[in-house]
This record gives sequence, structure tokens and C-alpha cells, in this order.
Amino acid sequence: MIPFETVEKPGNTKTNGQIQKIALVHKHMKAGGVEALIVRMSRWLVENGYEVNVYLYSGGGPLLRHLQHIDGLKVTVRDNGKESTLDLSVLNQLVRSDKYDLVYSFSPSGLLLSYAVPARLRLSGVYQPELYKLERNKKIIRALKAIDKTFTQKLVFMNPTVRRYTARALGTEVPNQFMPPPVEQNASNAQLGSPHSRRIVSVGAIQAFTTHYAQVIELMEELIQIDPEFTYHIYGEGPDEARLRKSIAESEASDHIFLHSMPRNGGIEGILKDCFCFIGSGAMMIQACGWGIPGITSRANDAEALSEGYFHELPPYEVGEAYWEAPETYEIGELVKNLLVSENAYRKVAERCKQKARQFEIDHVMSDFLELASANLPQEEKRN
Repeated sequence: MIPFETVEKPGNTKTNGQIQKIALVHKHMKAGGVEALIVRMSRWLVENGYEVNVYLYSGGGPLLRHLQHIDGLKVTVRDNGKESTLDLSVLNQLVRSDKYDLVYSFSPSGLLLSYAVPARLRLSGVYQPELYKLERNKKIIRALKAIDKTFTQKLVFMNPTVRRYTARALGTEVPNQFMPPPVEQNASNAQLGSPHSRRIVSVGAIQAFTTHYAQVIELMEELIQIDPEFTYHIYGEGPDEARLRKSIAESEASDHIFLHSMPRNGGIEGILKDCFCFIGSGAMMIQACGWGIPGITSRANDAEALSEGYFHELPPYEVGEAYWEAPETYEIGELVKNLLVSENAYRKVAERCKQKARQFEIDHVMSDFLELASANLPQEEKRN
């Protein structure tokens, strides 16, 4: 998720708030959405003049090197290679650290540990809908309640759906404050989507839960009857790759379906150029739609591989599936064919998807987040 996010960025956009010194607290830097978020946040904050230290209290991971390549970023991590719940040397450095303006964590355990850090303000992001419902977090939540009866007011949510699930799990009111996952988008106004193209693209991990690949492979047999120029390009890798290759080989449209390795070194623009539509979710959906490509959303672990619509039709800040109990769903093929109705219909969907993608642009998201943090500072400290 990180290697191809090299984009041209405008100059320093530092806000004039009272947040200057920031600690980010997380377990590790294994490959995952939250870990990719930490890399993006850290890079943006340092580039915009903030003093940042990332504390990893359990271990490293493959995305650690991306943090280590950010000039000016401090990273505190156990280096003995052992796996443990909490490394005491990291805890010792947390307790002994200078006072931070903000300490931001990404899980219940990270929030609990953040109370060891001298800080003016603590906030904690919630990036999974059932994070505070998981059995493994129940003891941690009891400890949080014992330490701070108002800890729920420190939660910041990825989107309204995650907020709703969290309020239900905790059985209490939670604040109406959000930080969607920020994505580095190209500053140019390039339009890579084309109604005249027949190139469909998906990018992402190839795992058992990415069920939409199979449906699009089946859909291709129908699409090439409509127009033999249609092709489907999958960029990714993962444990389910062998089964995916078998499905492609057995398809009557196999000559029109291509499996590529994950793009590297800023190569995402090249694979999205002259693209008819993008099918998937997450950060790649945001980037594709930001370039004027219609986005068709995919759902994880869906046996029928249904979609919740075009990207712009999702609830606020959703990036793939909405987690509503009974969302309206569509067949992916239906959404692809709707884009063929007219050039005007295509461009209308593309523009709406692009506008939604701008909600996730990193300068916009991070500036709003820092304003949120400044507004949460204790009143007496704001006056000082």
C-alpha cells in the first residue's frame, strides 16, 4: 500500500494551531491499513514541520523501513526481534519522555498505554467497526474505564458507521469527531478515466476475502460479447494467487484477463492511465477516483461478490463497504454496463467519484485533524 504513493505535493501547509509535538503509539508496523495510515501521517507531519515520535510497543514489521526512511522522524521500537505483548524498554521511554502536545493511538491497548506518556491531550483513532467489541479488548476497556471514566470522549472515528458500531459496543454516547484515512493524491488535475477505454483495473491483496475478483472474471465472458476490446487487469499478490490464476485459466475470457505484480516506485499512475473503471476498495479506490476514474466498490467476504454501488454513493468517508446491516447492493456487472449507456452518464459518475475522493486528500484531512486536536486542548492550556 505504501511503495507506489510517490506523488508531487505542494509546499509546506502547516497549520497555526497549538499542536507542535506529537507522539504516535501503536503495537507494530506489520502490513495493514492502520500501519499504512501511520506512515502517511508521520510523513505529512514531519514534512510540515511537526516534531513526531512513533512508539512501537510490541515489535517492528515490514512497514517499519518506510518510517525509518522519513528524515526527521523519531522511531522508538524494540530491536531484539522477540515477539511480546509489551516491550518494557519502550514503556520506560514512554514514561520518561518529554511532554507532548498530543499523543495519538490506534487501538484500545494503544490508548491504555498512552496514559503513561506525559501529554496535554490524548486521542485515539478507531479504524475498525467492531474494535471495541472484540473479546480480546474487554479487559483493556475495563482498565480504561478505571483509569479515565471519560476515555470514550477521546475517540476519533474513521467514519459515522464505525462511530455507530463503537457506541453500540460501549453502550454509551461517543463524540461526533472523525478522521478518515488520509491518502496522498496527485496534485495535478489529470483525468485518467476514459469512456472510450475498455480497460478495467483492480489493485490489492489477493486473499480469500477479496471475492470480487471471481465475479469480474465471470463478468468478462459477458463483456467481451458486448465489446471484444474489454480487458481486466489485476495488480496484486497474496496467498490466494494460485486459485486466482486457475480461475483465469479456466475462463472463456482468459485472453482478456491479466494478473500483474503489485506496482512499485510510484507506478500507480501508469497502470490507471486510460482506464474505464476501477473495481475495489480502500486507498487505491480513493487514488483511482481522484484521477477521474469511476469507482465500483467491492465487499469483503461476500459469497455473491455484490457491490454497494459507485464510490460516491457510499455514506460519508466510507471506502469500500458501509457495514450497514442491510445496505442496498448491486451486481458489479450492472454497474459496469451502466457506464456504457452514454458518455455523459460516464462522466457524471466519474466527477462525483472524484469529488468524494477529495474528502480523503491528506492536506485536507490532516489540517482538519489538527484543528480538531487543538479544539480539544484543555481550556486553561489554550489560554497559556
